[in-house]
Amino acid sequence: MTPMDIINALAEENIEARPVWKPLHLQPVFNGVMYYPHQEGWSVSDELFANGICLPSGSSMTVEEQNRVIDVFVKTIKR
Repeated sequence: MTPMDIINALAEENIEARPVWKPLHLQPVFNGVMYYPHQEGWSVSDELFANGICLPSGSSMTVEEQNRVIDVFVKTIKR
């Protein structure tokens, strides 16, 4: 299951989610600028960008809203 599969499943339940922010070194404005990965051949930010999901959050979310997001997320990943 990909992050987009989860994002789409949440969207089907009217829950907004999105991929995490693109790392700066991948943005066009920083093309050609020196980048230092976490270690040779492995970039933490690239991995987070490829696999991360931003879920709804905020101090105004009720416990019921939080539980709804959690329930749909868990149901989706158990498919």
